[in-house]
Amino acid sequence: MKSKLPVAVLGATGPVGQKVITLLQDHPKFYVAEVAASEASARQVYGERVQWKNEIELPRDIAKMKIKRLNSIKSHYVISALPADIAKEIEPEFAKRGHIVCSNASAFRMHKDVPLMIPEVNSDHLSLLKKQNTEGKILCNPNCSTVFLAGPLAILKEIEDIEHVSVVTMQAVSGAGYPGVPSLDILGNLIPHISGEEEKICKETKKILGGPGNPLDCGITVHVHRVPIAHGHTVAAHVQFKNKVSQTQVMKALKQAEAKYKDFIKVHTADDRPQPLRDLNPADMRIHVGRIKQGDRSDTVGFIALGHNLVRGAAGAAIGILETYLKKR
Repeated sequence: MKSKLPVAVLGATGPVGQKVITLLQDHPKFYVAEVAASEASARQVYGERVQWKNEIELPRDIAKMKIKRLNSIKSHYVISALPADIAKEIEPEFAKRGHIVCSNASAFRMHKDVPLMIPEVNSDHLSLLKKQNTEGKILCNPNCSTVFLAGPLAILKEIEDIEHVSVVTMQAVSGAGYPGVPSLDILGNLIPHISGEEEKICKETKKILGGPGNPLDCGITVHVHRVPIAHGHTVAAHVQFKNKVSQTQVMKALKQAEAKYKDFIKVHTADDRPQPLRDLNPADMRIHVGRIKQGDRSDTVGFIALGHNLVRGAAGAAIGILETYLKKR
């Protein structure tokens, strides 16, 4: 344990905080040293307060921890799974006190001096940290569906400049937190709206795919849907390039990325894949890409992308950003 770095988890009782704890169990570099949550939870025993809903049993050492107040955290490295309204007030205070905050909240994603990162795509955005006038720093991971769109697009834009992207998402109920969407609203149903989601996907994707402080200049049109699936957000996209691009070129580029990054891209060639039930695992950091096909024009190619919204889309993303920060600082 002494060789590992202590990490505090903020918002530790929620679905993302729980997933952070799960992914840090037996992590080679980090361990959970502190847990914090709302004032109502402070000073209670974590195992007695949390409604634990994960694929592994709650680790005994974590279960025995006392939940701390947010202002009493000591760990230098912090992973924040706080709601955006609370993060907006708390995370800058942590940065002022010298903490490195990797945030899952949306509060500072679009701030011009905050890196919004997919490590395999835009780690050069870490240069933005120099503009933060605090001893500590804030780094953000994107909205979950943004990750599954921007990851493949980062590969495709190296083939040819992107003119426009048309996007439809099918997002799992766990993305709404716990208890999430009422059962009578979602069972056997589809909800074609998630507040604020379409705007986040558009703006965040452009920030990630552009240079530091210079968003990508392209059009993005998005429709989002909540669907009755536990975990896994699916993105269906058609990409219009400025010039002709073939399905073969796209497949080749994605395969090269798959070979380069073990935990980034997984390419599927079967007509009926990827599927959340068959292709995701509870610690899956991969973006599963399939159904790659030529559009009705020579400059348009379509694909399906799928990812685990609580892992690559949230908790695992924040952990990956912390790993990248330590590697490149």
